[in-house]
Amino acid sequence: MYILGISSFYHDSAACLIKDGEILSAVEEERFSRIKHDNKFPLKAVEFCLKNAGISIKDISYVAYYEKPLLKFERILQTFVETYPFSLTPFTKSIPEWINRKIKVEHIIKKELGFKGKIFFVPHHLSHAAAAYYTTSYKKAAILTVDGTGEYKTAGLWKGDGNAISELKKIDFPSSLGLLYSTFTSFLGFRVNNDEYKVMGLAAYGKPIYKEEIYKVVDVKEDGSFALNMRYFSFRESFQMWNRRFEKLFGEPRRPGEKLTKRDKDLAASTQEVSEEIYFKMLNHLFEITKIKNLCVSGGVGLNSLANGKIYDNTPFKKVSIFGPAGDGGTSMGAALYVYYGILKKKPRKAVFNVLLGSEYSNEQIKEAIQKSGLKYVFYKKEKDLLKKVVSLLNSNKIIGWFDGRMEFGPRALGSRSILAKPSPRSMKTEVNKTKRREQFRPFAGSVLQEKTHEYFEVPEKNHFSPYMNFVFQTKEDKKNEISAIVHKDGTCRIQTVNKENGRYYKLIKEFYRKTGIPCVLNTSFNIKGEPIVESPEQAIQNLLRTKIDYLIMGNYLIYKS
Repeated sequence: MYILGISSFYHDSAACLIKDGEILSAVEEERFSRIKHDNKFPLKAVEFCLKNAGISIKDISYVAYYEKPLLKFERILQTFVETYPFSLTPFTKSIPEWINRKIKVEHIIKKELGFKGKIFFVPHHLSHAAAAYYTTSYKKAAILTVDGTGEYKTAGLWKGDGNAISELKKIDFPSSLGLLYSTFTSFLGFRVNNDEYKVMGLAAYGKPIYKEEIYKVVDVKEDGSFALNMRYFSFRESFQMWNRRFEKLFGEPRRPGEKLTKRDKDLAASTQEVSEEIYFKMLNHLFEITKIKNLCVSGGVGLNSLANGKIYDNTPFKKVSIFGPAGDGGTSMGAALYVYYGILKKKPRKAVFNVLLGSEYSNEQIKEAIQKSGLKYVFYKKEKDLLKKVVSLLNSNKIIGWFDGRMEFGPRALGSRSILAKPSPRSMKTEVNKTKRREQFRPFAGSVLQEKTHEYFEVPEKNHFSPYMNFVFQTKEDKKNEISAIVHKDGTCRIQTVNKENGRYYKLIKEFYRKTGIPCVLNTSFNIKGEPIVESPEQAIQNLLRTKIDYLIMGNYLIYKS
């Protein structure tokens, strides 16, 4: 039985294909369209999933869509009525898209894909919950979903028991932790649904001195329930998320590209800390009403890795699973899994331990792309010789483009489409940020051998498993100089634990450790500012030519400039 999951028309459109509960493929549309956070119907992603499985749309038993469009449209109409006449302009501008596309999802699926079977519309936050829970091996779990907004829901407290997911409590629009964080993201001159991680990174450079002011715009109860004071926000009735009252409280907004001030850094720190306090109150209440020590988190707020690393110290949860694609892209998988396990009641569940679910290219395809580019290359027959060469280059402070195996699903590069560098000296951080054309305040993650993680970071257990790069932990004091390029201003590092399941990438880091005594490398996504992660050999070669990347590894080929 094949089930196709789809998410679209908001941001990070994606498709996922499962067969009898096993995930065969999952990929975001942006990787093929080359439009970052592409929200169009994911036709190219669907085509890839079908082609990769060697099937056609006629073989699909069910299609699962990640939300209920009519319910979401109902909320938009209700918001318009409540805020009229102030919301007239944004409403009239958005209505054509809704009428022509967003409420015609069933028609689009049938017309664009030629699908004639049954379509299930799974509520947005239930899709998040399913992606978080069904991909684990937990028999029972407490589940938190939290993001900007779904149809109405902006946060959900759930319980997973066997194959059943039941809702316990919820928070509805317009009160939203995701929208609170996004408001400050926009106020600080960054882009909503794109740059929230910049606020998280900037927080390390400031002090949380604006918490009192932030608590004037959001009322928080001890159980984690909260309400935004809408007197300070305008996202319901305009294209700007805040209003003049907000500016009176926090000052003039920073314009994009302006130099960051002390106020901006302190406001980022305050936003992060208040968000964490709300997050932990929600989680502690979730534990109180479930008494389950296994936790699953999903939704855009679940990508706040700085907050996630503190869950162990601030809540009673002992096991925490945050699925890699916790944002809207991952709901395509969640919707498909919910149809299989939640609606069709299939058993048993199959846990997911990696998200290498995208496209893959053979050495022959890679060679063809290299020869068309005219670049020089070396082919290594033996993998061990290739790895030794790469380690030698990394140890010589070279920046490496790493293109290997199946592409990752989700926003993090996990060793298939990555840019790699030595984790020290500190200047490597500067060089890689220049290469990617990013702001210098932004930190990099570290991929670390799982068996060595506890020696370098303050992780909750010796064999800590964090494969999706969704947790930030403090670096041990005696190791900070050794990996200074991946240690942030506050002494933390976002980590990805790597083990044998990671194949060649694990072998590379293992060889780097054998050569240098350091069991980790600097790992960042293989893209430059404003572009999606590379999908094809041709795109990887373009990035090699357009940046200061020194060498490109694709398959068994080492490619270099003249």
